[in-house]
Amino acid sequence: MGYHISILRTHANPIGTGELMQAIGRMSGRLAVDQDAQPDPQVYQPAKGEESEIMLLEDGELWARNPSQEFLGLMIELAGLLGARARGDELETYRSLDETYHHPDDRELIAEAEERSRKLASDLRRKDWLVRFATVGVSALIGWIYARFIK
Repeated sequence: MGYHISILRTHANPIGTGELMQAIGRMSGRLAVDQDAQPDPQVYQPAKGEESEIMLLEDGELWARNPSQEFLGLMIELAGLLGARARGDELETYRSLDETYHHPDDRELIAEAEERSRKLASDLRRKDWLVRFATVGVSALIGWIYARFIK
C-alpha cells in the first residue's frame, strides 16, 4: 500500500491547476506539471526524466506515495508556495524534513484515529484472552480424553 504524503489546504480550499502552475514556476525548474497525464495532472522532476517520482493532483490535493527525502523536501517547499501544508498518513504536518506537528485542523481526525486504535487494541486483547481460554480448554479436553480412553 505504501505511505502517502498529501499537500492540502485548510478548510477544503482546493488547489487548482492554474495556481499549481504558478507555484511550480517559482521553483526554478525543479518541478514541472504534465497536464496531459490521465486521469489527473502529474507533478514531476524534469531533471530526472523517467526516473522522477510523481505527485498527482486529485480532488484539489496533491499526493505522492513513498516520496524520497529529496522529493518530500520539494513537496514541503511547494506546499508553502501554495499556502498549503504537507501531511503524512499519520496526520503529521511537516514544517521541514526533520520537524512535524499536529495541525489544529486535524484534531478531530486525530481523535478518531486514537479512538479506532484504542478499540482495535481492546479487541485484540479480548481475542488474545479468548485464544488463551480456548487453548486451555482444548488442552484440558485432550488430557481428559487421554486419561479416559487411552490409558
